[in-house]
Amino acid sequence: MGDIKDEELYLNLYGNTWENNVSNLYDYHSKEKKEFKTLIHDKTIIKRKGEEILEKSQNLENNECIFDIKKLNNEKYIFENDIEINMEQNQENISKINNKLWYVVNKNQKYYITKNEVIKLGRIKYIITEESIYSGDIKYDLSIPNENISNINNQNSKKGNPFNLIKNIPVLDNNIQQNENKEEKVLCKICYMEETDSYNNPMVHLCKCKGGLNYAHFNCIKLWMKANLNFTENRKKTVQTYFIPKFNCEICKVPYPTKFTLNKNGNKIYELIDIKRPNNNYIILESLEHLKENLDNNKYIHVINLINKEDLIIGRSSDSDIKINDISVSRRHARLNFDFDNKSLLITDLNSKFGTLILIKDKFELKNGETLFIQAGRTLFKIEAIKNKINEDKNNICEEQKINENEIMENNNSENEMKEEINKEKNVNDINENNMEIS
Repeated sequence: MGDIKDEELYLNLYGNTWENNVSNLYDYHSKEKKEFKTLIHDKTIIKRKGEEILEKSQNLENNECIFDIKKLNNEKYIFENDIEINMEQNQENISKINNKLWYVVNKNQKYYITKNEVIKLGRIKYIITEESIYSGDIKYDLSIPNENISNINNQNSKKGNPFNLIKNIPVLDNNIQQNENKEEKVLCKICYMEETDSYNNPMVHLCKCKGGLNYAHFNCIKLWMKANLNFTENRKKTVQTYFIPKFNCEICKVPYPTKFTLNKNGNKIYELIDIKRPNNNYIILESLEHLKENLDNNKYIHVINLINKEDLIIGRSSDSDIKINDISVSRRHARLNFDFDNKSLLITDLNSKFGTLILIKDKFELKNGETLFIQAGRTLFKIEAIKNKINEDKNNICEEQKINENEIMENNNSENEMKEEINKEKNVNDINENNMEIS
């Protein structure tokens, strides 16, 4: 690396990699971790090989790139983590973001979530697809209060949606016969009737079925979805959950889009699930875990009514306000609370086993004196930006240091207690034995 000059801005980079490669998760309660530390004072590339974290100067062939670090004018470091905006919402693209950089939510660094935010709870990912915040007759966007928060929070709030949630799909045009045999009429594969209303009830192609099974009426698909729809509400009447266990084509298993437009007319938005929106302030959380081709897909939509100052608990327990049935989600995983004065929604982790993370959608910077906790897959990083002082003992800069995980979250539950909770789950003794499909 070379000698560090006086008053030079450098990075102390510490990392822990969980030795169990399970769903790109990092276990905050486990002691089975590989430690890493280095001193950075120039641009470099951080990669991972198994449990080993490597730098640009080492052999990096066939290793997994985590992120690039660049130095700017000895005043700040730039971390490259550009996320493509409006990617197609499919299994491949959603899997790609697992090893991108995620902001670690904890009690020491507040995070105010806004529209288009991607939230990761254990291995389950949600996106905020809609918000409606009013004060009298004035509508607000979810704002960020003017206080000491990370620049990641500010940058994420300005960045658009990483996924294109409104898909543009083919529609059968009445004026152009789609079937090769023009004497044979195209029928809906559900009701076996012809198209009747090309605007309100178009014949659409939402999946990959071919031949005579290409098209189906919009209303026919919607009725089929409604037959499978499950609706629940929390005891406070503040969260309405819409759940469909098979949100995909029954024949080819391709997942359906929640919303779509027609390729010949992109003005009207069609929704397959009728969601009742509250009259007052609310947000909508939509799951990103249903996009698995060749399998039956589960779809969750949570409509959160922000009508009072009570906290909302997200977790696996039956009394959670937002209940998530996945073993990687802790019983009490995270807390949501609405700041009425600042029109802001705050999320806080509750000492969960696998953490509460926010996708970092853009490149970000770190200046002198700033410390940041970020996660990439099963590796947790603590990064400190520090300017070297003239009288500092340079030989002691890289002395032994470990990540103090009490800085990340308050550990109120022991590892044994957490293991006992997981063992209570039916037919589940260990996260490695979980037979559920991993996204």
